[in-house]
Amino acid sequence: MKARLKTILRITGSVVIIALLVSRIQWDKQVFAEVFASIDLYWFLLSLTGVVLVLGVKSLRWRLLLKAEECPYSRLNSFIAYMASFTIGLITPGRLGEIARLYYVREDTGISFYRSFKTLVADRIFDFAILIWFGLTGMLYFYRVAGNVSAWVYLAGSAVFMLACWAVMAWLMQRFVAENSARTALRFTRETWNQMFERRMLAPWLLTLLAYVLFYSANYFIFNSISVPLSLIDIGFILSLMSLATLIPVSLAGFGTREASLVFLLSFYEVKPEVAIVFSLLQFTAFFLWGGIIGMVFWLFKPVKLDLIKEDYLAFLRFIKGQKQ
Repeated sequence: MKARLKTILRITGSVVIIALLVSRIQWDKQVFAEVFASIDLYWFLLSLTGVVLVLGVKSLRWRLLLKAEECPYSRLNSFIAYMASFTIGLITPGRLGEIARLYYVREDTGISFYRSFKTLVADRIFDFAILIWFGLTGMLYFYRVAGNVSAWVYLAGSAVFMLACWAVMAWLMQRFVAENSARTALRFTRETWNQMFERRMLAPWLLTLLAYVLFYSANYFIFNSISVPLSLIDIGFILSLMSLATLIPVSLAGFGTREASLVFLLSFYEVKPEVAIVFSLLQFTAFFLWGGIIGMVFWLFKPVKLDLIKEDYLAFLRFIKGQKQ
């Protein structure tokens, strides 16, 4: 009942946001229809390769994280688990999609919940690090906080700032969180955070950068399909901020927050709201809808029951609350 209520509230949030957006931008149906009619199918179909390439690279990164936990897992199984969990995450509430990956690897290898969960959190940290880096840089760049300098200068400055923050956090945990802390959550945080800049993590960091270059490139194809000329770095700023905005839990699958953030961000490039909405729909189709269909095929190829995933999800909630496994 609680999950159903959250879903209803998020649907309501999406409807309200979209209604407010349309009412405030003086929506022009003719412009919207013209943009849709002029879509270059070659570029759009080319963008459909993006979701498989991006998730494929991320599955290789996750495999390396599992290897660091002394858990051998094949490339094929890693890819199947990543694709299937992507679809499960789209059709279920909460974070069941992420937890599905834990179930796959635990079923195949017998790895403990604690060690497998470490790889899941580390996997998310890599993604959030890139999104925050590009998102922070994008805001500074759009408002020209440091003047009219190159976007690369902004990126370099943000990187230095983030590395400094990361080092401070690592020092604080080293100083105040004991290695054998009785509190599982604190010990877990220290272990996961400290390993992120070990030498063996160089390959996962490089794979993360590659995954986002592929992601931004696929969206570059979508922008080309609607004749919006943007550089790859500009697209990185826009999509990172959009992705961070969709994390706000006020809408269903990001509908509403995605469109509103794109209308706002693309206005810096004098892109019409109607064009921004068309891009949003195409991007949703190319990544979420198309990716969900492909992931469904892998799920059917190697099925897993949702009630079994929910068991791991309950273990995840107990872990968060600090209870022993």
